[in-house]
Amino acid sequence: MDPIAILKVIYETAALIKQTVDNAKVNEKQCKRLEERIGAISESLISINDRDLQRPELKKSLGNFRNCVKQCLDFVTQFNDEKWYSYKKIFKTQAHKEQFDEMNLQLSQCATDLNLGINLKQMFDRKLDESDQKVDLKNIESKIDEITTMMEKKYEEQVLRFKAMEENNTQRHNSMKSLIMECNKERGDSARACKIEEEKNAYRQIPYDDLIIEKCIGRGGFADVYRGKWLSHDHEVVIKLIRIEHLDDRVKEDFINEISVMYLTRYEHILNIFGACMGPTKYALIVEYMSLGSLYDVLQRKKPQLTWSDRLSVANQMIKGVNYLHKLPKPIIHRDIKSVNILMTDNVKGFLVKIADFGLAKIRHETSRQSSHGPSVGTLPWKAPELLKMGKHTEASDIYALGVVLWELATESEPYGDSDLSTISAFVLRGDRLDIPDGIPSRFRELISRAWVHEPQRRPTCQELLNSMKDVFCEPDVNKKPPNNASAITKKVATDSSRIASSHEYNRNLPKSNEKENRAVNIHANAKWAQKGMTIAGGNGEGDATNQLYYPQGLFVDDDKTVVIADCWNNRIIQWKKDDTANGQVVAGGKGQGNGLHQLNGPTDVLIDNEMDSLIICDGRRIVRWFRLSDRRQGEILIDNIQCYGLTLDEQRYLYVSDVVKHEVRRYELGEKNGTLVAGGNGKGSSLNQLNEPRYLFVDRQQNVYVSDSENNRVMKWNKGEKRGIVVAGGQGKGDALTQLNGPNGLFVDTLGTLYVVDSLNNRVMRWTQGAKQGAVIVGGNGQGAGANQFKCPIGLSFDRQGNLYVTDHDNNRVQRFSIE
Repeated sequence: MDPIAILKVIYETAALIKQTVDNAKVNEKQCKRLEERIGAISESLISINDRDLQRPELKKSLGNFRNCVKQCLDFVTQFNDEKWYSYKKIFKTQAHKEQFDEMNLQLSQCATDLNLGINLKQMFDRKLDESDQKVDLKNIESKIDEITTMMEKKYEEQVLRFKAMEENNTQRHNSMKSLIMECNKERGDSARACKIEEEKNAYRQIPYDDLIIEKCIGRGGFADVYRGKWLSHDHEVVIKLIRIEHLDDRVKEDFINEISVMYLTRYEHILNIFGACMGPTKYALIVEYMSLGSLYDVLQRKKPQLTWSDRLSVANQMIKGVNYLHKLPKPIIHRDIKSVNILMTDNVKGFLVKIADFGLAKIRHETSRQSSHGPSVGTLPWKAPELLKMGKHTEASDIYALGVVLWELATESEPYGDSDLSTISAFVLRGDRLDIPDGIPSRFRELISRAWVHEPQRRPTCQELLNSMKDVFCEPDVNKKPPNNASAITKKVATDSSRIASSHEYNRNLPKSNEKENRAVNIHANAKWAQKGMTIAGGNGEGDATNQLYYPQGLFVDDDKTVVIADCWNNRIIQWKKDDTANGQVVAGGKGQGNGLHQLNGPTDVLIDNEMDSLIICDGRRIVRWFRLSDRRQGEILIDNIQCYGLTLDEQRYLYVSDVVKHEVRRYELGEKNGTLVAGGNGKGSSLNQLNEPRYLFVDRQQNVYVSDSENNRVMKWNKGEKRGIVVAGGQGKGDALTQLNGPNGLFVDTLGTLYVVDSLNNRVMRWTQGAKQGAVIVGGNGQGAGANQFKCPIGLSFDRQGNLYVTDHDNNRVQRFSIE
């Protein structure tokens, strides 16, 4: 293996060790110490130059370190198990002292051989190891009661297992009895025997008594899905219990015809149907068990991790499966292609992929008629536009659905996220499609685009998709494994062409929530909020204590409801955790006013960049980044010589910044210094191509920019690429009428395109629906004051995922949360 490949394995394994250690249940301190040493050695490898990498002795040392790191991963993985016998083993081995000593000795030797200039004596200090072991043993001793409870639970599980074995034996007996009775009935009733023979030719009948229902593993559109056993064949199977009470003769005949087609369809990439149970009170399909579950499951849990080679193999196999159905003498249209219906299992060649749940239109209809239950994962995100207009299912509509699944494979994202059905329908019908990230190989991007083209007649056939896959496989660099974002992969091993877009980096081009917060917030058109706010930060007068704020401005609410606030006059960013309203934590600045890298100077806005686990801050005349794990020692300058006020980040990771002196908004690639003008820039003024002290920003998924044009008392929308903006709120002069604004600041647009804006000098927050000539007050508007239903110059605004509203109450030095009703 070449040294670059070895380095890649080392970095990826080190990242896996970190994840594993974070979940350790026992020996946490010793595991953490081991992980830190591996991380330090791995980071030092970055300093090795390309020439040294070719030295045979260094190659050998790198190989030894790689092997050692792999052993460490296997070693620490065992401590994720919290079963009682794991604790017992730890007591016996004194917290695995000898094994940790051996691992650390091997690591020390590898670091010595690599000659990286590390202070190994300090790193591998024996006193640290002895202290860690004592802490781990003490931690185990504190869990005696917990271990005893585990032992009792283990005993109860054994009792239940014996009971289940008895029940299985009884059911085996009933199964044999049922088979014998059925044979006797056939002998005594010739008409029944003839009917049964016809059904046997159509599909295999499996009596319900011949099945053991074990664990529920899912809920489909027409059935509850269980893992179980087919007793008479001693075979592990999946049992789909159809949610239906009875079948009349006509529907039963249709159902048998559908099952017969499925049963007789045998192909490597089509799920095998072993048979069916047809009543009288239970209806079930018995199909083969696929160990990894659905492609949807694999992509959502991100286990196993799929390399590009894996993804292309999955794509190729699923297209083959659908192509087989389409090319049968009597073609079968699947009608319900989605990632939930594409199943995977381990295979000697990697992964085996099979298409499931085809050709069940009749039973789906009957199930939906008799049951109020719907599918766990709806089908609308995969529906072609012609189906949304009540068109018929065709091979072309199957191809469209395949295109959406290919997009899922490429991005590891769920199509449309939690957007409501009406938004998705409108989006698809007007010809819009999900964004395909730039990091996806070009030929694969083209494949997706061709599959979901709007006009059905322009979509390729499955055979044409298969032919195109040959070109995709030949594309350079597509077979490399995408680097793990958590690992410190150097420029030697990271290439854009092999990078897989993660679900939080590349999402959907849908009208939804503020890209600054990278989340969809679905707020009902008539939603209301509590009129009395709850103080969740500050509210203890102006000051610099951790329970105080001093003229707070912009704020950001993270997924876990952590609130990060630009505490302007304290020259710091302060963070308040959910439900901890007593004290905040300074996470940037707080070292006095100044322009040093450890200081801030009147910050006005802040966001969390989860991709880089950092804060991006509007800090007076510069934009700075502070990494959240850096113990807030200092930041780095991203952009300087700019009189910034507000900022936001879109899903393509472009940064948008308002400049209140140049009266403009610019878009920057991270690392770029000059940026591209996207709003204003024509001097101070009130014309539609001008701004006057632009402050806070919002960018939608089409990269249209909303700006609170403060001194013009309006909110402007600048469509992407346009030279002039559109007034979407206010613009009727300064005032407190519902058609007016007075010093607008923080703003937000929800998935319906409804605008929410802080009307600062009117001490209220307003809602403006699309195209409305006036807004409505949703909170505040009760005069200036410090009451729970009042503001004193509110500035910043944000929503959490549930639609609760957060507002910085500037002159009251607090942040108020208004719960959605």
